[in-house]
Amino acid sequence: MPKAGFILAMMVLLALPSHAAKDPFKRGLQLYKKHHYEDAIQLLYKHLPSEDKSDRRGKAYLALGMICLANAGLYQDLYQASTATNLDYLNRLLSAKGPSKSQLVNLYLGKAFLETGRLSKAAAFFKKFLVAENSKSRDRDLAKIGLATAFYLQNKPAEAHALWAQVKKTPPELSISLAAAYSRVGLTEKKPLATCKTALDLLRQSGDTPSIQIINNLIGVYSRNGRIDAGFELINRADLKAFFHEEVPAPNKVIRFYDSALLSNLSSFYAKAALKFLEKAYALPDKKNKGLTQYYLGQGYGRFGNPEQSMRIMNEFISAAGGPHRLKNRARVRQAFNHYLLGSKETTTSQLNALLQSEPESDLVAEMLLSAVRYQFDAPQIVIQASAMAQRVQGRSFSRINFALGKYYLWKKNYPKAISYMEAGRDKSHKNRVEFNDPLMLVNLAQAYYRSRQFSEALEIFFEMNKHFAAVRQIQDALQGVYIMEQKSAGDVKIF
Repeated sequence: MPKAGFILAMMVLLALPSHAAKDPFKRGLQLYKKHHYEDAIQLLYKHLPSEDKSDRRGKAYLALGMICLANAGLYQDLYQASTATNLDYLNRLLSAKGPSKSQLVNLYLGKAFLETGRLSKAAAFFKKFLVAENSKSRDRDLAKIGLATAFYLQNKPAEAHALWAQVKKTPPELSISLAAAYSRVGLTEKKPLATCKTALDLLRQSGDTPSIQIINNLIGVYSRNGRIDAGFELINRADLKAFFHEEVPAPNKVIRFYDSALLSNLSSFYAKAALKFLEKAYALPDKKNKGLTQYYLGQGYGRFGNPEQSMRIMNEFISAAGGPHRLKNRARVRQAFNHYLLGSKETTTSQLNALLQSEPESDLVAEMLLSAVRYQFDAPQIVIQASAMAQRVQGRSFSRINFALGKYYLWKKNYPKAISYMEAGRDKSHKNRVEFNDPLMLVNLAQAYYRSRQFSEALEIFFEMNKHFAAVRQIQDALQGVYIMEQKSAGDVKIF
C-alpha cells in the first residue's frame, strides 16, 4: 500500500471522538498501522455488526476493505516465496538415497507442480506416487484427485472424470478435496459448495477437528463462491501453521510436508473479502469517504483480476473535483497498468512516460516501479529515475524507493543489489519487526537472502513474521530443510 495513501487513509478514518481510546474500530486501525493485519481484521470483523446501523458503517467497510487488500497482497508474495522454497526442498528430498528416502515426496512434488501450472510434471509425479508400494489408501486418493485435475486442465476431461470416479467419498477430507478440485476447474454442476457443507456437517457431528487439508480446500471453495462469512469463521478457528503430512522414513528422521496452495487460497480469500467490503462502502451515500473508497476499490479490482471495472472506478476518482493529488497520480499508475492488462502496452508506456515527465515525487516513482515488477513490465527509465532518487530522499520515502529498487533487482536475479537496496531501506534498530518495516519488503528481502544462500538471514525474517502470520511456518520449515541439507552437502548442491 502506498505510504502517502496509507497516511491519508489513517487521517480520515481516525477522525473519531475523543473517547475513542477504547473503541475497537480505532484499535483495529492502530493494529493495521503496525502491520498486524490479521489481528486488525479479526477485531474489526467481529465489531462490524455494531456499526451496521451507525453513521460509521461506511468507514468500517472501507477500513476492513483496505486491510484485507493489504493482507491479500502480502499472502500473494508469501505464496511466491513458498512455491520457490518448497520446490527446492522437495527436489532435494527426491535426490536422497537409501532406506530413509521419502515415500511422500512424489505426491507433494505433484501438488507443487500442479499449483505452479506445470501440468505435465505434476501428472508425472502423481503417476510415480500411484505406482509406488506401501502408500496409504487416503494418500493414493489424494494423488488421483491431483492427477485428474492435471488431466482436466490439459483438456483431457474423459481421463479426469474416470479418475475422479475412483476416489472414495469418505472420509470427509476426501469428499472435500474432491469438491475443491471440481471448484478449481469450474465444474459447478458437481455442486462443490453443497458437498463441502455435507462433509463438514458430518465432521462436526463426529466431533473431529478439521485438518489443515480440509481447511485449505474449504478456503479455496469459499473464496470462489463468495462465502466470506463462512471463510472468516473457518480462518479464525484454524491452526494455519499446521503441517499437511508427517513422515518418519527412518529413526530420528521426521519430514513434514506443506501445500503452498494454502497461501494462494488465503490471498484469494482476502482479495474477495476486500472487494466485498469496499463494494458495500461504495454503495453507501457517504460523500466524505467516497474518494478513498473509489481509490481502494479501483486498486482491488486492478490487482485481482478485473481491469475493466478498475478502469471505470479509477476514472470516476480521477475526474471528481478536489481530492488528494498524490492519490490521483497513483490512480493514474493503476490506469496505465489496466491498459497493459487489457493488451495495450503502447498506452501503458505513454502514460508512464507522461508521469515521469511531470517531476513525480519519490513515492510515485516507487509505486510505478513496484507495479512494473508485479506485471514483469520492463521500464528502464523508471529504474534510472528511482536510482537517482534513492541517493537523495529521506525518511519513509527513502524506505519505499529502496524497496522498489530491491524488488526490481530480485526480479532480475541480481541478488546482491536487491539485498543492498532493501537493507538500506530497512529500519536498522528493528530490522525484522513488521511494526517498523513493510512486511512485503521483509518477504522480498528474505527471498533475496535465500537465493544468495544466506539462509540464516532469511530464516530470521520468517521466524519474526511467523509471530503475526501463522501460515509463514511452511516457508520456515522448507527453508530450514534446505539449509540443513546444504550444510551436509559441502556446499556443492545447486538450488533449483
